[in-house]
Amino acid sequence: MAQDEMPLPAGRMTAGITRRGGSVFRPVGSWSAAVHEYLGHLGRAGFDGAPRVLGVRDGREELTFLEGEVGVDPDWEPGLPPHLPGFARSDDALAAAGRLIRRLHEASRGFVPEHVGYRFHPHPPRPGEIVCHGDLGPWNTVYRDGLPVAFIDWDAAGPRDPVVDVAAAARAFVPLASGVPVEGARLRLFADAYGLADRRRILPALTAATLATTENIRSWPLDAAGLAGALEFVAGELRWLHGVLPSLERALSGHD
Repeated sequence: MAQDEMPLPAGRMTAGITRRGGSVFRPVGSWSAAVHEYLGHLGRAGFDGAPRVLGVRDGREELTFLEGEVGVDPDWEPGLPPHLPGFARSDDALAAAGRLIRRLHEASRGFVPEHVGYRFHPHPPRPGEIVCHGDLGPWNTVYRDGLPVAFIDWDAAGPRDPVVDVAAAARAFVPLASGVPVEGARLRLFADAYGLADRRRILPALTAATLATTENIRSWPLDAAGLAGALEFVAGELRWLHGVLPSLERALSGHD
């Protein structure tokens, strides 16, 4: 790290992030070429809610710094649900997140990547899949004046069913997790802001998205006991989700 670089909080999967002026420097991985190609496409498609790649040198990528507040939980630990900061809890912020994700997905449609070495399950997009961010949540979202305007930390990008991607985001932004009140009305608001023609499509996707977090757990800096605890947490979330799906279905149908 150069003397004029300032350390930034580590991402959920990436440490060693610094800033100098209008640039962010991050370690590169085997997946970086695929991510950079995707970010380049998003820029050309007119999506302004992602950083631009400025270059790669000495094992680090240089990206544009996006001004604003990031909804990170400083006390979060792998295997625990994050707590939303105050500015990420409003209905306006939730609806804006849904709209921003829809813009991202629309910009991603039609993208045919040449590089497919993504971090998790590297493969070209299959029918029904688009390249997605892969780890959407307040912790990877830049807020200005209380509203989300951009996403950061794209290392988990890769092909995915967009409904599963928006379901994973709903778990984080609504939020939907054991230990917090079940707010079906907020899930309905989020689904409507995203523009799901049939809100109930998100219900099976919530289960798929919860199960998919087990792939990310493999990259978390945990020992064997920590990994076991994280997997046990996911199992508990799946059991909790199974129990609340009927109430969520009623809310999405407008009967709450």
